[in-house]
Amino acid sequence: MLISTKPTVAAAGLALCVMLNATSAHADGALAKINIRLSGTVVALGCTVNPADVDKPVDLGEWATKNMKKAGQTTRQVPFAIHLTGCTASGVTTVFTGTKDKIMPELLALKNDGADCAAGVAVQIMDSAGKLIPMGDNAPRGVVDENGNLTFSFRANYVATGDDTVRPGAADADTVFTLTYD
Repeated sequence: MLISTKPTVAAAGLALCVMLNATSAHADGALAKINIRLSGTVVALGCTVNPADVDKPVDLGEWATKNMKKAGQTTRQVPFAIHLTGCTASGVTTVFTGTKDKIMPELLALKNDGADCAAGVAVQIMDSAGKLIPMGDNAPRGVVDENGNLTFSFRANYVATGDDTVRPGAADADTVFTLTYD
């Protein structure tokens, strides 16, 4: 599984007001009066992602198909973490996005790059307590510590998506980890 991050920074207060007075009461053909007011806010990036976590491989291991005979059977959970430093925000919300599995859309689909790819399996991503984080939904909000650091701890594993449907092969998936700062 490849995890990359793209910070989301919300710009507040961007307004564009255009006031146009195209008519004139003067018979002498005076020019129209146009007022334009532009405003916005420039903000600092909320946190720095540890360079080792930007393109993070997570090895979910090698598993026999006999261990995934029934829909919902899972492999062992593999922990992984995303480390943020230099945070100016008080909190961070995260979301994982990627191709959703067709049978279990809350899970991440495997890449189907050919005949040697696994099938009948998807990847579930969970928070540190083991609670599922559905694809596209926010994970629990993280609170930045007094030193400006935050570590998100997650778990991932394979899940059989049907009964007796698991086909052996490469079981790779890609997700994007997006941060939104408070």
